[in-house]
Amino acid sequence: MNALAVYGTSSELESVPVTTAEINEARTLDLVRLGFGANLFSLLYGALSVTRDFGNNVVGRVRLHAGGSGRLLASRAVVVAPGMLAFGLLGPAAAVLTAWIVLPSSGAEFAWSSKTTTVTAGIAVSTVFAGYLGQFVAWQTRKSLITVIGLVAWTTLLESYIITLAPTVGRMLPGGLGMAMMKDTGTTDEILSVSSGYVGYVLWLAALSVLALVRLRRTDLVA
Repeated sequence: MNALAVYGTSSELESVPVTTAEINEARTLDLVRLGFGANLFSLLYGALSVTRDFGNNVVGRVRLHAGGSGRLLASRAVVVAPGMLAFGLLGPAAAVLTAWIVLPSSGAEFAWSSKTTTVTAGIAVSTVFAGYLGQFVAWQTRKSLITVIGLVAWTTLLESYIITLAPTVGRMLPGGLGMAMMKDTGTTDEILSVSSGYVGYVLWLAALSVLALVRLRRTDLVA
């Protein structure tokens, strides 16, 4: 999906007869940022890793084998780590590789810079974080269909509207923090610094993990 997004966007770029370093860098960044699309898939992957156990009614047995709610939470986080890392690596890699291939068709050249490094790292880390965000939310919702619909609606619609209409609030949400991590000002200029984006997202994950642990300890393990 990232590769298709980059290819489709590149096909709409106006051809430049004479390119410059500024044009090359700007177009490279615009295409590489499309790697952010992997966030949604990672989010759903993390969520379904939890709701699947509730749907199969095995979560109680898994907790028993794990040795408690805290260990269950930790074990599920470890089990999905390879998948999260795969999304984090392949998402931006697909965008970078496709951009490198297709940019010459518009007369520009792929230009790696320190900004590209920041954007690529931000996409990779935020994609991994998104997977765990989905997982921690799923400990609350527990039902696959409700969780998927809710996360998709929140990510693609509600959160986007908040970021656009109330950027002061939106920049503190996970999506806004992800934009800060990759210095994406395409939606709004009111984003936090890169470091604040990382710190803010970690705080979100920490808070949601605590809520997940509380729910696991205080409620029955039923969907």
